Amino acid sequence: MSTPRYSLDSARRRLAELQRKEFALKHASGALEFDAATTAPPGSVAARAVTQGALGDAALELLSSSEGVFLLDFLADNIEELPPGEARELRLLLRKGEILRSITLEGYNFFRKLASAASHEWGRARRSGDFSELEPLLSRLFAAARHIAAMTRPDGQPYDFWLDYYEEGLSQQRCDEIFSGVLASVSPLLARARSLPAPDRTLLCVRVPPLAQQRIAHANMAALGVDMSRCRLALSDRAFTVAFSKYDVRVCTRYIPESFTTSLYGVIHECGHALYELNTAGDFQFTSLGSGVSMGVHECIARFYENMIGRSPAWTRLMWPALVSNIPALGSAGPEKFFRAANAFRPSALRTDADELSYCFHIMLRYALERDIMSGELSVHDAPARWDELSEKLLGFRPGSAAEGILQDPHWASGQIGYFPAYALGSVGAAQLYARISESVDIDGCIERGDIAPVNSWMEEHIWRHGALYPPRELMARALGGLADVKYYAGHLARRMGEVYGTGADANA
Repeated sequence: MSTPRYSLDSARRRLAELQRKEFALKHASGALEFDAATTAPPGSVAARAVTQGALGDAALELLSSSEGVFLLDFLADNIEELPPGEARELRLLLRKGEILRSITLEGYNFFRKLASAASHEWGRARRSGDFSELEPLLSRLFAAARHIAAMTRPDGQPYDFWLDYYEEGLSQQRCDEIFSGVLASVSPLLARARSLPAPDRTLLCVRVPPLAQQRIAHANMAALGVDMSRCRLALSDRAFTVAFSKYDVRVCTRYIPESFTTSLYGVIHECGHALYELNTAGDFQFTSLGSGVSMGVHECIARFYENMIGRSPAWTRLMWPALVSNIPALGSAGPEKFFRAANAFRPSALRTDADELSYCFHIMLRYALERDIMSGELSVHDAPARWDELSEKLLGFRPGSAAEGILQDPHWASGQIGYFPAYALGSVGAAQLYARISESVDIDGCIERGDIAPVNSWMEEHIWRHGALYPPRELMARALGGLADVKYYAGHLARRMGEVYGTGADANA
């Protein structure tokens, strides 16, 4: 095959075409994944796997083919002549193709297939509670991840590679800074919460039918300003949001009759993800800039809407009529009592059930393990015992089983090594985001008036519309007025403790 010849203009046109093809392949694959998680029959797995495999291979081929590599290299040599937006598109595509420039497509597909096999085995191991069933595949997966990192960036640390892979610009040094700050400033609050009498949480045990929960979910979505002409709420066995474009975003939830707050706050959280995608700039659609820039920024926004808005006393009062009309048993409690019950400290071995106060400690546990496994200081075989030790140290108890401990999350088995820290970045950043917006917007006043539009307008101006135009750290530094600072997070948690327990804990922040 002859080497293509480009002028700068023809290369720029080809870059736009490549991104539109990539968008189309991602759209098709995403639609299949959404269908699998919502309405597809169980027997559709085999056929869907063939189609998704072909779509995935086609997407990789765009960046790894000789034509794709030549195009990106040509533009990289002329990057100073590109408009800033196109230069950023190019850098993002080079990031996506970085691994495939260092290992073969067959080698990368081996990693993908290994992750697929481990994911399947994880489900069986979790059901049985036997980590030894997953251990061989997980050991091979971590080894493969170290190999890919060493081949791609031989001068760096393998774990740093994967942290940056999932959150552009993130490193062990930055994680250590954040987690040491959390440990120092939040640990005293966590210790104090353990000694406080728990608010009455019996009203949260009311059985609520799925249809009533769905009506509450729609009420929250409307109040948060989600454009329902471009967003839909669907039912799945897990909560997630998928954005095919800014014109088509799907929010998924699950309704547990005996635990209605799972969907109540889960939907608010997912609405944060949805609002980000719905409000990216129209000019960025069908390019690499047309979606949220990173998981960390996404999680920051989602945690802002869930924790700073949805769990606030003001939002509880605003939505109280919708709650009571669908859950009459709450009528005698009042919004203040419900707020205290819903936000009380409640020790849990499960990350997904963790309260605000302990959530980052769950992430710190996972960070410590995957960091040490990637460095070779800890073997996968010894990871369960280390998990239990860290759980006792950080959370105050050991899990009752491997299913409640090291087997509770699917991330490592699916190859998502280095993914967890972004969750903590979101929680820390959300509190600082609240403080920053409050400098110009009366957030509680907006909620009391039932008009969240000024808050959303601030978000759109400073974060949402930019899509992936700026690297995550730069985008959030612009929005927050500087780097994320744990003091805002600790201050928020202390004030929340005061609101829940009436302890005056905010004086300790």
